[in-house]
Amino acid sequence: MSAQDAVATTEQLIADIFEQYTAESEETLDYDSFFEDLMFCAQNPINLNQATREQLDKLPFLSDIQVENILSYVYESGSMQTIYELQLVEGLDMTDIRRMLPFVVLGELNNQTTKIYWPDLLKYGKNELYVRLDKGLETKEGYQFLPEEDQNSPTGNSKNYLGNELYNSLRYNFHFKDRIQFGFTAEKDAGEQFWGAIHKGYDFYSLHAQLNNFGKFKTIVLGDFRANFGQGLVLHPEFGMGKSSYVLNVSPHNSGLKKFSSTDESNFFRGGGATIKLGKLDFSAFYSNKMIDGDTVNGTFSTIIKTGYHRTLDELSKKHTVNQQIVGGNVTYTNMNLQIGVTAVHTQLNNALVPDKSVYNYFYFSGKQQTTGGIFYRYRWKKLNLFGETAIADNASVATLNGFSFSPVTQVSLVVLYRYYSPEYNTFYASSFSETSRVNNESGLYLGAEVRPFRKWKFAAYADSYRFPWPKYGIDAPSIGKDYLLQADFNPKRNISMFWRLKYEEKATNLSTLEAVMPVIVPLKKASLRYQLTYSYGDFSFKNVLEGNLVQKGNPAWTYGVIASQDVSYACRRIPLKIDFRYQFFDAVDYENRFYSYEKDVLYAFSIPMYYGLGSRYYLNLKYELNKSLSFWFKIAQTVYADDRESVSSGNETIVGNRKTDIRFLLNWEF
Repeated sequence: MSAQDAVATTEQLIADIFEQYTAESEETLDYDSFFEDLMFCAQNPINLNQATREQLDKLPFLSDIQVENILSYVYESGSMQTIYELQLVEGLDMTDIRRMLPFVVLGELNNQTTKIYWPDLLKYGKNELYVRLDKGLETKEGYQFLPEEDQNSPTGNSKNYLGNELYNSLRYNFHFKDRIQFGFTAEKDAGEQFWGAIHKGYDFYSLHAQLNNFGKFKTIVLGDFRANFGQGLVLHPEFGMGKSSYVLNVSPHNSGLKKFSSTDESNFFRGGGATIKLGKLDFSAFYSNKMIDGDTVNGTFSTIIKTGYHRTLDELSKKHTVNQQIVGGNVTYTNMNLQIGVTAVHTQLNNALVPDKSVYNYFYFSGKQQTTGGIFYRYRWKKLNLFGETAIADNASVATLNGFSFSPVTQVSLVVLYRYYSPEYNTFYASSFSETSRVNNESGLYLGAEVRPFRKWKFAAYADSYRFPWPKYGIDAPSIGKDYLLQADFNPKRNISMFWRLKYEEKATNLSTLEAVMPVIVPLKKASLRYQLTYSYGDFSFKNVLEGNLVQKGNPAWTYGVIASQDVSYACRRIPLKIDFRYQFFDAVDYENRFYSYEKDVLYAFSIPMYYGLGSRYYLNLKYELNKSLSFWFKIAQTVYADDRESVSSGNETIVGNRKTDIRFLLNWEF
């Protein structure tokens, strides 16, 4: 396999993994960081013979059980001599091993703190520059009839977009092996002004630097960074684990301090931090000082705005109106069978956060400062892995998550997780296993299992029962819910795989009716079935998907949704061109029947469109390698509705007509 083919295979594998995680979630995950972390592992493979849990945690398709079994195998059997020894590790099948191959190597034990010389830095360092442009072909309402004087005058229409329809981002990264990384990111969203009387230049700038394994310093981060510790109840502002077809993966990855290079304009820290390693102890400390967006009036604000959009005078008036300072630290002890750590974070705001009180947000944080701390643990005893974290905020509210994973025999793996998040528990950067995106007002019990009864077959299932002790957004009363998933995977040959996924969910929701004086709470039941087949032949690869769902909201009859898609990919042999094409049909009768479907995109971009109504969508994605250093991506995607609608979307995003078309360009230069 050529280096270019290997990169293409790795990119496809990362996309497939990301699709599995987003298939059961409506949340927007940080694909930039997800992709970059895995591509970095592909460029700097993990040496299995001296791998740490922290390194293996970077591979999100491995469960806690699998990570522990790999570490245990190397510890007990010594260095692996061949990659095929992975077949001897309990809980790993050929599908898992094939996923691992781009990201791992077998090597001799070496000193990771080798001195770095400037000639090596210049010779072997890798530079990457990415330039991306996006544009919608149909004109949206926010750009209509906007006089030039209104664009440049603070007294113009505060609701119209100030800038043009072009999205543009610029990204530069440098790395030397896994020791040194630095770079910058600049971004302008569509509608934001790039050069005018009100604003000049990009709307968002980000700088980062990270040094690894320099003397006693395990990690040093400067500029923009993230901090992830424990189970995420105190601090975990990036991609976390939730419910997915990877039913055993319920713990977020504890990556400690790491640089931030995404275009996410809110979910990061700005300042610096360091981790010092002293034997089996890691000491981490960090400080952040940055401006955030808020609807500030007279020294108070009711909402932290995280969209990153500054397209109108209205949105610009809320940009960087609040100063947020954060200081935090962590101490972690790790040996072969035990990891235990303590995390503490203090947040200070220069303006008071005072939410507009309603029933569902009655317990949300109010004030200028907050302190949160927690203790987390992992412990392995034979085939039993225990894990958990308990956190407490300065208002005496508590959040706790505890569980265990167990593999009684090679073919069976189990996980049990219980969580309780008090309604009063609210912290700024927590992210952990939950039914909603917030770590508060929830308790629940999750059971997951993977069974491999026969060769080439795998069955995965979970059951999750949860309770909201206080009203939440969209449910104006305490409520309960339950969620079940069963998936069967069959891989008859290396180039053919398929799965059947059945999911059922039952929870409460508000019944929206104009006649109702008081909120009416009704049960919402949803059942869905998905079949997916992927196969390849020669230079072609195909994916067929058929999915349907049934929804009942209250007492009315069940409504249905159907979606079907055909993907075709072709890698040309004579020219360095890769083509991806999809045609998709959807029919979702009610909003609750809507679908979310991941699709391929240009590098460092992702799309998970929402489908509601009747229509079809297609996209064409092209990648052309001009030479070894220059690569070019192009994508065009169009959705056409066939349900007699006269406009698409709403507000400033309104498009007159029944279709929406987008194009994207990306240029990558490696030197």
